[in-house]
Amino acid sequence: MSSIASMFSSGDSTTDSPAGAVAARTEAILEGRPAAADPIASLKALADSLPSLGDVQAVAEGDTSELTDTERQQKDKTESVIRTAVATGNTAIWVIAQGLERAAKGTWWRRSHPTYGAYVNDLTGRSASYIRRLRSGAPLALETAVQTGRVPNPGQIEETRKTQRQHGTEAAILLFRVVSEVTEELGDKTTAETLEAVRKELPSALPEVPEQARATIERVTRRTLGNGASDDGPTVFEDDSNDGVRIRTPDGEATTSDVEVADGEDIEDAEIVPEHLAALQDALKTLNSVNRAVTKDLFAQAATDPADAAEYERVRQAIIKKTTAIRNKALHAPKG
Repeated sequence: MSSIASMFSSGDSTTDSPAGAVAARTEAILEGRPAAADPIASLKALADSLPSLGDVQAVAEGDTSELTDTERQQKDKTESVIRTAVATGNTAIWVIAQGLERAAKGTWWRRSHPTYGAYVNDLTGRSASYIRRLRSGAPLALETAVQTGRVPNPGQIEETRKTQRQHGTEAAILLFRVVSEVTEELGDKTTAETLEAVRKELPSALPEVPEQARATIERVTRRTLGNGASDDGPTVFEDDSNDGVRIRTPDGEATTSDVEVADGEDIEDAEIVPEHLAALQDALKTLNSVNRAVTKDLFAQAATDPADAAEYERVRQAIIKKTTAIRNKALHAPKG
């Protein structure tokens, strides 16, 4: 197995450091070697490496001043510790699952517990059914962590395992890597729902050449998440025209409305709606107003002045992130 230390995103992987000690002990256990570092002591040392709370300068809420050099150093160190602790905990659940797979195979609980479920609950505080799901996904989860430096959670692994069954292990890991990178680029976080949405849009077969497979997955990811070009061009914004949508009138008859109703401007006249739905309808009206104002021609004109090129690109990227974030919320929202 590749070094477990590579899973920890802090970059502090020497055995002299708290993060390295945790990683080294995990490796030693999995490889059957004696480990000198006590895990609790290692984690305590990790906590002790945080900046002293007394040295952190209190700042009033609402203060938007630039961070000082000291504050930036404290922030970077603290975030490094947090990432290491998160990676340690996320990796541990997959190591636990692999250990319990061995216990299940050997029925090691047969003299101490009446059932395997009782043994699992006594040892971990978790149910046997939960651990069973983890056991099946642990090999892919740990290999994904080693290759990508990101530790997937159980929900994410359930989705990548579906990709693994259809396209193979490397494609499953590549899916997780690419979706994680693209969502991070867009200022969002990877969820099981995001992985599911992209997985369902993948072609029935992926190219055998790794570079081509990655290009395919990235193209599908960007198209699905609303950032990137499809065969027909950019998909972040719809065409400037608006198509009618079907709504339900008070008598229950579904009709195709004209553009004003499609924009959400006259929906309130059709029926009385709950407060939360009304808020979404108001948001829809605002979005449609923005969509009509932000045309392709507007982008083209804004891009013509070389003096404002940097500001134009900043605004363009910010618009992409905001619109993608809204799209992702709607994509992941419960279906009616």
